[in-house]
Amino acid sequence: MPAPGNFEVTAQRADGVVIVSPNGEIDLATVGTVREAVEREWQQGDDIVMDLRQVGFMDTSGLRYVLELNDRAGRESFELRVVRGPAPVQRVFEVSGLEPRLPFVDDPSQSLE
Repeated sequence: MPAPGNFEVTAQRADGVVIVSPNGEIDLATVGTVREAVEREWQQGDDIVMDLRQVGFMDTSGLRYVLELNDRAGRESFELRVVRGPAPVQRVFEVSGLEPRLPFVDDPSQSLE
């Protein structure tokens, strides 16, 4: 399903890890595309890396989805790592007070070590 505007998301599986890389703005119009990419690639037992480095903006719908993934990881016993995005994206997590609650890493190579 094509995403609105210039938004795209790639998801690939490698060695039991699904790496999801949105590119553009995650908002109410595009968060469903991110969700679909995760559901399309993720299989029981896979871990997930959400790479936010190419996200220029994220509203509360994107924040809510990352929190949902984090809660799901706890329930379904898989690891989630979130690669920090640019300052405006990280600001959403900081302002909400949720940054300490989420498994952030600075670089995908740090993920799932």
